[in-house]
Amino acid sequence: MSTLTKVLIILLTVGSIFLCGIVATYVANAQDWKDKYDKRNNEVQTARADATKANEDFNKLKDDTDRLKTQLNAAVADLQSKLSDLEAKLNQSEREKSELLTKVNGWTSVVQDFQQTNDKQLSLLSNTQDELQNVQAELTKEKSQNKEITTAILEKMAIISQLEEQSKQLTKEKLLLQARLEQVVRQYGKTVLTSPAVDTIPDKAQATAPAPPAPAPVGTAVKEIGLKGVITQVDLKNSLAEISIGAADGVKEKMKFYVTRGDSFICNILILDVDAERAVGFIELVQSPPKVGDKVSTNIGP
Repeated sequence: MSTLTKVLIILLTVGSIFLCGIVATYVANAQDWKDKYDKRNNEVQTARADATKANEDFNKLKDDTDRLKTQLNAAVADLQSKLSDLEAKLNQSEREKSELLTKVNGWTSVVQDFQQTNDKQLSLLSNTQDELQNVQAELTKEKSQNKEITTAILEKMAIISQLEEQSKQLTKEKLLLQARLEQVVRQYGKTVLTSPAVDTIPDKAQATAPAPPAPAPVGTAVKEIGLKGVITQVDLKNSLAEISIGAADGVKEKMKFYVTRGDSFICNILILDVDAERAVGFIELVQSPPKVGDKVSTNIGP
């Protein structure tokens, strides 16, 4: 074998070995790149899936957020409406509070005026204690007389009740009784108002009415005809009462008023102090405690 052949064989062998190395390297590199490609492809697919899921979660979260936002806006609107109502109620309460404070201030002034009047009444009461003691003694004497006269009136009313069906005779009996009552009352300086003739006479008021009060003190001219009013205040502790008429209506000091409730006699009031529109007097001959609203009159009878 020649040298050239040997050289060629050696070169061919070296080339083969080199080619095999290149092929082996290529095959190894190709497999490595394929593995990397598959890995990257899997990662891309996973990333896409994650992105899709994230997008779905985001859309769901956005929907939930929008729904919650709508609910929150509705709740805020409701709270704002309630707040407006509460503010309106608060303003109304403030106005009512202001009105109540005004009323309280007004009542405070009234109470102060009443206190001043009460002090004045107490002063007058203190100044008239001696006179009242004398009057009380006279009233004690008259109580027995009142019982006798009341008994006589009851007897007369019993006779009248038996004659109710006879209208003409009843009218005559009524006029006769009024004439007699006026004669008795005139002895004490008073006058009884007469009423038109009627078919029936309410006997309850006359049956419970006491005898005429004691005469006024000497030197006092009293005219007690047709004065009527009501009790506006009562002080039972101090035996005082206030009536709704005063000097402008003809009321004078030491006048006496009869107090009635319905058809029942309650007590007498001896006037101690007179203002233009009201008067204050001492409560006497108490048959029942007087109350605000009871009627007062200077005359006995209807």
